[in-house]
Amino acid sequence: MTDLDRFIALAETDANVLAIGTEGSSNNPNTHPDAWVDLDVTLFVADPTATDGNWWIHQVGSPTLVQHLANEALFGASSSVWDTYLTRYPGTRRIDLKVAPATDIAGYLAADSLNGLVWRRGSGRQTPTTDASSHWVAVPDQTALDACANEFYWCLGNAVKGVARHNLVYANEMLNRYTRPMLIDMLGFRATAQRHGQFDAGVCGKYTWETLTAAEQQALAATYNQADLTGITASIRACLDLFTPVYQDVMALTGLAPMPHLATAQAQFRDWLAELA
Repeated sequence: MTDLDRFIALAETDANVLAIGTEGSSNNPNTHPDAWVDLDVTLFVADPTATDGNWWIHQVGSPTLVQHLANEALFGASSSVWDTYLTRYPGTRRIDLKVAPATDIAGYLAADSLNGLVWRRGSGRQTPTTDASSHWVAVPDQTALDACANEFYWCLGNAVKGVARHNLVYANEMLNRYTRPMLIDMLGFRATAQRHGQFDAGVCGKYTWETLTAAEQQALAATYNQADLTGITASIRACLDLFTPVYQDVMALTGLAPMPHLATAQAQFRDWLAELA
């Protein structure tokens, strides 16, 4: 019996539970399940105050760690707060359990194409049809492309400043929090432009990795060499070396123009990096 089977069996004997929905990667037909896939599940109830989510998570094992959250508008407008239990169990099992009012079912199904009901009182088990279309990365327009490129060059300049000031933490965090995410976004733009807007990048761009050539994967990995000032300087160069051709690819695929000041921004980086050499 799976964890979901257990939840459904419990729901069948609890009149307050009117439906059960599942979400996330386990409902994505394009992903490959492994031992780390978590179960995202929602109990839709008549009275949220009458269902104890903490009791439910203990019916499938002994948690090793729990985050208890009160979520508002988790899937669009909500009629009340969703009681959420992000739960780890021994090994690699994880369950994200939500307790939500049944009045939110329609909004839940409309909000995300990966959401589906797997059981409903009076109807029994159901097999929903789900896909990742609501997670597809939009092919960028000129505004989105300019914003991504501008943020990349601006924040990478801050990383260079951190190196020049011998501040490893500042340089690294500027690269990690602001610059590399723009590089990964640009890679996602290219992937979705190549697929006519039908590409799901996943959390933190995790599915983007599979779209890269072996050389590009190696180049992206080189941006994580950050143990010292020499390493972070090399990572900055690696970011620039990868971003430049990918940005050009996106412009070629979309017919969009370079961002304003691109040539002068790139020339300034060449000067700065020459001074750091």
